Amino acid sequence: VILTKDNLIKRRWVGSSRCCFCDHDETIQHLFLDCPLAKLLWRTIHIAFNISPPVHIASLLGTWLAGVEQSTAARIRIGICALLCAI
Repeated sequence: VILTKDNLIKRRWVGSSRCCFCDHDETIQHLFLDCPLAKLLWRTIHIAFNISPPVHIASLLGTWLAGVEQSTAARIRIGICALLCAI
């Protein structure tokens, strides 16, 4: 999903379409994965839990944790949802 001017108008958004952390165009991919702040957070998760960060939104919401034990993956997803909400 890309935030476009038309999408912002439909949602009655009156703010900037630029990332408030780094001033790049704000897309879902940028905000949650490509922004320097998001990269820092993902790097921290990588170091703390030895889990490679997702590279695309589709993998984040789908196959990113394939191969991780199901109960562990469920706990990780809860934490990631909190992280995404905080961003």
